[in-house]
Amino acid sequence: MFFLRRKLFIYPEIQMPILKQVMGGLFLLSILQILGVSLSMVWLRHQTQLAIELVVDYRLLQPWKNLLYLSIILPILVNILIGIYLLLFISNRFAGPLFRLERELDKYIENGGKLQVHFRENDNLKALAHKVNLAFERKLEDAKKVSTT
Repeated sequence: MFFLRRKLFIYPEIQMPILKQVMGGLFLLSILQILGVSLSMVWLRHQTQLAIELVVDYRLLQPWKNLLYLSIILPILVNILIGIYLLLFISNRFAGPLFRLERELDKYIENGGKLQVHFRENDNLKALAHKVNLAFERKLEDAKKVSTT
């Protein structure tokens, strides 16, 4: 239920190029999968055509032929759905912290005060938040030293 409340496209400038690249890769993998299964079907038909005609009527093989076509389409759809889910899930771990960092910087620019950046527990880029906080604290210390002298 927590995933349904989340916004999927937090930082479109980062997520859309990644989405395009991953979808292009999934498309190419799907094409390779289609070619592989199709070529194996042609090879199987070529290898077994004469021997099967002597023993089995082709009307018995018709349901299996449809199953082979389904075996091409179903994995492609599953790959695309899994790819989109993983892409959005993983890219949110990077785009969310960058969005939060940008929001905190905007607040600081508008209102001043103290800059303190915190990311969620399972987000990536925590080291970036720590370094931004350290840099801001050092800048405040330097400003205090200059003002006291």
